[in-house]
Amino acid sequence: MEAYTSHDIIEIDGEVVTALGDGDTATITYSNDIMAMKTGKNGNTVAAHNEMGREADLVIRVVKGSYDDKRLNSKVISWKSRSNDFEPIRGTFTKVIRTDTGITNEVTTLKFGIPVKVVETKENVEGDTEQCFSQYTIRFGDSNRALA
Repeated sequence: MEAYTSHDIIEIDGEVVTALGDGDTATITYSNDIMAMKTGKNGNTVAAHNEMGREADLVIRVVKGSYDDKRLNSKVISWKSRSNDFEPIRGTFTKVIRTDTGITNEVTTLKFGIPVKVVETKENVEGDTEQCFSQYTIRFGDSNRALA
């Protein structure tokens, strides 16, 4: 089987993010397992759902000063200032995968997102292009992955 990907779509609060950088522009990771298991005497085993396994971290890199940077930064400022207007972030990441049998969309829906960190910045006089990007980390309380 052969596969390639192109034309991925990242949406934050219903708007497509267009000012993406180079390299890894968006990554979704999961730091918790979706279950816990213990095995005891005589091989007796119990398992339980771990609701913390629903949490997902989205790291997204956008061009500094872009519309997307300003929009995401306003969410960070709103959260930090404990604004009554703050609304949790919603996200959708659609990865378009083409295989020899057709097209499959991997759609990850992210709900109840809160900014985790403030954007870091730096100056580099040797031409380091990383200084041109803002990296946001957003933790979501729930995520679902579907293949369509």
